[in-house]
Amino acid sequence: MSKSSFNWPLMNANNSDNILYRQSLLQTWNQILALFLTRLLIRLFEEIHFMEQFFIKMHNIFAFTCQVIFFILCDFVLNDLQGIVAVKTNRSVVLALTTTLFYAVFSYFATRIRDLLLKNRVPSRVDTSSDCLKLLMKLVLEWAKTIVIIMCIREQGIQYDPNPLYTLLTLSYYMCSEKVFCEICANIAESLFTIECFENLEYLYVPLILNVYTIVIGSIVNLYLLIFCYSNFVLIATYFIIFLRIKDAFFNYWQNIQAEKKTYSSFRVATDEEILNRDDICAVCLNKMSKARITPCNHLFHPICLKQCLKTSFLCPLCKYNFRENQ
Repeated sequence: MSKSSFNWPLMNANNSDNILYRQSLLQTWNQILALFLTRLLIRLFEEIHFMEQFFIKMHNIFAFTCQVIFFILCDFVLNDLQGIVAVKTNRSVVLALTTTLFYAVFSYFATRIRDLLLKNRVPSRVDTSSDCLKLLMKLVLEWAKTIVIIMCIREQGIQYDPNPLYTLLTLSYYMCSEKVFCEICANIAESLFTIECFENLEYLYVPLILNVYTIVIGSIVNLYLLIFCYSNFVLIATYFIIFLRIKDAFFNYWQNIQAEKKTYSSFRVATDEEILNRDDICAVCLNKMSKARITPCNHLFHPICLKQCLKTSFLCPLCKYNFRENQ
């Protein structure tokens, strides 16, 4: 019997080991590559999310971008409903920018009125009728300034005669996305509703509700254009007026609402005996306490005062203890 006939099982075993080794090595490299790509994608999405949040936090620029895009889409829809098939992109852009300009004038007027009302909320003089008359004169003066600005704009040759439906859609969207109107609505809600309604979180709930409205109305307009007169601009609009709006509503309002409610619920209600033994005053309003909440750092505050503090910070007003530290 030849020598080679005794060696072939050994050679066959070596080949099998080599194949298994190569397969395991290939599998290891595939796992390493998959792990690397996964971490790379996670890192990429984190960077994209950070940039999106940075853009959203620049509220004026973000709101202006969404407003102009939505105004252009509204003009597209109304032109399609009226059967206008001519090229309309340039006209729609000019109309959107002109609309934003006129609405910005009224936004300035609303800002001035808000500042005047907040400044004169509590009259400091005895003659309240005189103060009311002065406030009324200031309001009339601000309204006159607004009218003069609009007349000057029209004198420059800027004609603005939009469709009533276009005005209704764009004005409602503008007021729901403009910061000053969100703040005014939140202040109105705070003065009209009790603490149980919005849990003293009107400054978060009201913008969230208005944000949801802009998402809904933007989705309706976008859906119509996607079905009946599709264009590449609609995809860009979807990203700004729907996707980024949803991220703004979720990360900047809904999550903050949940975090603040969770933090406040962690504050134990102080008993009458504890309040009596402390004989303490609220460090926020400097008034006596009949009802109080005890923080994890063992300080007592009025419930409403504590919620007011949580609007700006999750730190204890006295010792700067972080309320979210052990959550």
